[in-house]
Amino acid sequence: MATIVVFGTLDTKGAVHRFLAEFIRRHGHAVLLVDVSLVEAAAGPVDVARGEVLQCAGLTDSDLAADASAAMGKALGVLLAGLFAQKRLAGVISVGGRLGMRLAGEALKALPFGVPSAVVTHVPQVLEELVESGKDVTLFPCSIKPADLNRIVRPVLKRAARALCAMLDFGSVAQWMSDRPLIVASRFGHAQFGFERAERILHRAGYDVVWFTRRGAGEKVMGSVIAGGVVSGVLDLTIGEFAQEVVNGFSGTPSGRLGAAAQRGIAAVVAPGGMDAVDLGKQMPLSETEGVAILEEGASYWRRTSASEGREIGVRLAECLNGFLGPLTVCLPTRGFSKWSGAGQPFHDPGADRALIEAFERHSRKGVRVLRIQANGEDTPFVERCVLALLENIRRRELDSKMLRGLSILRNASEVVVRELGRHLEALSFAAGESVQGPRGEHEGLYCISQGVVEVVLENAPALRLEAGDTFGEQEIVFGKTRSFQMRALEDSEVLFLGGREFEDFCEKHSELEETVAALVRKGPKDTVLR
Repeated sequence: MATIVVFGTLDTKGAVHRFLAEFIRRHGHAVLLVDVSLVEAAAGPVDVARGEVLQCAGLTDSDLAADASAAMGKALGVLLAGLFAQKRLAGVISVGGRLGMRLAGEALKALPFGVPSAVVTHVPQVLEELVESGKDVTLFPCSIKPADLNRIVRPVLKRAARALCAMLDFGSVAQWMSDRPLIVASRFGHAQFGFERAERILHRAGYDVVWFTRRGAGEKVMGSVIAGGVVSGVLDLTIGEFAQEVVNGFSGTPSGRLGAAAQRGIAAVVAPGGMDAVDLGKQMPLSETEGVAILEEGASYWRRTSASEGREIGVRLAECLNGFLGPLTVCLPTRGFSKWSGAGQPFHDPGADRALIEAFERHSRKGVRVLRIQANGEDTPFVERCVLALLENIRRRELDSKMLRGLSILRNASEVVVRELGRHLEALSFAAGESVQGPRGEHEGLYCISQGVVEVVLENAPALRLEAGDTFGEQEIVFGKTRSFQMRALEDSEVLFLGGREFEDFCEKHSELEETVAALVRKGPKDTVLR
């Protein structure tokens, strides 16, 4: 049975948390009472003791000396994530002040977006801090410190507990995650793009769309949703944080959302929206902007990025996107990154735009699909092209998963293992006539043809023609057969590749695959042509 976790600093707030636990039990839900006291263990019975929480993360009391709430929060996060992975966690609830809520915010980072969560507190700043953590938390304000049970505190606790139970009655997080497939997208103030048109296209294709602003908590929430594994695609068209980082020195690159998408292997489309302008704030520092185009918009001054800055931005963008494991397309508008840099507009500077584009293309790895589009970044045709590219990448990712299922070694593997292997595959592009090999020139490995046609010329054997959905190299690795072969693309092709050593390491990491490998070795290769 899925369980509601009631956690808190029970050494000081034991009565209120035990009241919550008993109230929730009376409403028919299983409860796990967890003590996360920061100073000493609570008196009285608990389901998970303070020391057990610390042990989950390999911590001891000495690890709490520097920052007790952060350390305990991370340890609790390990416990909650483990319960969720075992499908034993239905929701969480806690009561606390500033330290207790800081602990809660740290712990909730470990859970996917959508897990029902409720907190009761008397600290008004807590909501902002919890939202900054990127989680969807329901806040129940209490007019006094909720440390004791009285006529003011008890009704608030009951409302919070009833609300959490109602959230579970509405539907578990697993049901929420299996709803219509979700696409998350970024948008930003002055760059409106063709959002409505994009949304219509995606809705017709059967997707829900959630737009996030990249200011405030939007970037963190978007990253949290992506990291939670409930997203089918990412449409990130406004990544001006790279420009802010280069020009103003802010550490503001969208590493949270892009990093989460990269590691999840999610289909994505990225465009350099907002890279032509940097927010200078409310006061224009004239001494630093001499000879540079300045625009006053709303309450801020904006300045145009230069060609030299564009080159550095392009390099940093490439370094970030080179880490993507899933299908990725970068759409580059050649007629300006926003309405401000279009023809006749104050930031029109084709040379600076071109410097960024060329630097990005020079430093991008093979497998990052780049489209130059003859349009402005805010034109509806540009956004339409981005949306269509995203739908194509989602389709490719689904085909890739099906192709992996065709491998003998993965035929009976869990979906988790299949997805993890998919995240390790490196997408490579080859032009017609080009030799097909690994990114570092290696030949031995697993080749999955995702697009195009590839020919394999084997020693003393007929040539193989591999098309989209075909694989090569699995049995070579499994049976340790080293055969001389050459591969070349017969037409423009895309190949997913994993080196032989990496493939072996992956199999050794998962016991279920080791057993499959042993069975295949006992059975022996099916034929003389190892594919």
